[in-house]
Amino acid sequence: MGRVINNVCSMLVTAPAVAIISSQNVLMAVAVVLVLFVGIAISLLGQFGQDDEHEATHGGLAFATDDLGVSRAPDQADTVPLEAPELSFDDRLDGFVAAFGLTKRERDVLEALVVSDDSVQDVAAALFLSRSTLYRHIASINKKTGVASRVALINFFWSWTPQD
Repeated sequence: MGRVINNVCSMLVTAPAVAIISSQNVLMAVAVVLVLFVGIAISLLGQFGQDDEHEATHGGLAFATDDLGVSRAPDQADTVPLEAPELSFDDRLDGFVAAFGLTKRERDVLEALVVSDDSVQDVAAALFLSRSTLYRHIASINKKTGVASRVALINFFWSWTPQD
């Protein structure tokens, strides 16, 4: 249905536009362009100018509300910053390996994935593995950590915090 409406609207706009251009009346063309510009500006202001009704503020920041008018702002408990010490890379890697029960070779594969931005073929060559063996190790790590892809694994590794 969207294509039909789009085609009908384009036909309705094309005929007057061609008539204005072929008449070579510059004043009429400028007037039509100005009217369209004002109409677009008014519609955009109408869409984006409704800040009071559709947003809730929290600490000077605006948060959107859902369709039921419920604020999506975080609770007060969510705004308290947690003071977590920053882990070194080796500590993070060792904690991650211990938490998910990865083998030494899986640890090597994980380290190579999160440290380098090389292609899979280059990572496999650096670890003296075939590409299919590297994929099997990655699949095993994904299964143990519960992620679905290499990108998700890397994101999960960097966002993971050890639980005391």
